[in-house]
Amino acid sequence: MLSKERMNALIRIAMEEADAAVERGDDPYGGAIVDQEGNIFVRNGNRQNTEQNPAAHAEMVLIREAAKKLGSNDLSGYISVCNAESCPMCASALVIAGIKEFYFGAWFEDGFQPNIQMSVVKDACYDNIILEGGILANECSAGIKRGREKLSKNV
Repeated sequence: MLSKERMNALIRIAMEEADAAVERGDDPYGGAIVDQEGNIFVRNGNRQNTEQNPAAHAEMVLIREAAKKLGSNDLSGYISVCNAESCPMCASALVIAGIKEFYFGAWFEDGFQPNIQMSVVKDACYDNIILEGGILANECSAGIKRGREKLSKNV
């Protein structure tokens, strides 16, 4: 498990990627896939609008980049870090890729119970999945809100 200091730093990197996504015209979500020591393997953000691909959530972009860089679909031993809880599509894809540790900032969406999205995936898996959410949650939520507001003004 990563130290609190390293985890906070990684969540801030995920927030930077979310800000970069907004600057491109994409939704305010970002993240990184890191090794067990917390070294960044890949980092990126949402690209749904710029790629005109409804499945180009930040995590899906990260999986694609990490698998290509690694030369394998097996990302076991790596960790997912995102500014927001992964949706069921992304969480499932991360698990299929072999990732078993998930750290995130904001809860998926307002109105959902904490961990409801990831818990669905965790409950469906027989392997031990590590989930830790709410890391810098207020900062992440505020960044997502700012990003959404900025995007809505540019529409």
